[in-house]
Amino acid sequence: MDTQKEISEKNHSGLARSDVANLLQPIIKLHNIEVKDDRFEFPSVHPSAGVPESDLSDDTETTVILFEHITSISPFKARFEVLLQCGELYIFSTTDGIETHINTYNNNKEVKSQKPTTAQDVAGNIWDGLEKILASGKE
Repeated sequence: MDTQKEISEKNHSGLARSDVANLLQPIIKLHNIEVKDDRFEFPSVHPSAGVPESDLSDDTETTVILFEHITSISPFKARFEVLLQCGELYIFSTTDGIETHINTYNNNKEVKSQKPTTAQDVAGNIWDGLEKILASGKE
């Protein structure tokens, strides 16, 4: 069984510190990720949708992701994707310091669905968001 499938099939109470540290090892130094006991932290990323680059703040904060909120970590050749149960998706480049945050599910981080978000949910929500953006431009 490959690592991604194994991680995704674990119960939805989250991942262990060792799982996260092992999976993110190739990008930890590149993205200044600190793996703590119950979370990992990294310099803040800006939302990718709806904010012009010129409007992004230069202020740096720390983004915190609790292991218990992670649904899956998907390693790819050029990026790592971390999907949270609330539907937020964090994408870390393996070639440079670019990080992206996409809220694919809702506008409230505190709201959790009854079931964890799946890749199909994310794809559907991204498509729905794109359709809304495209429709608003036609008006």
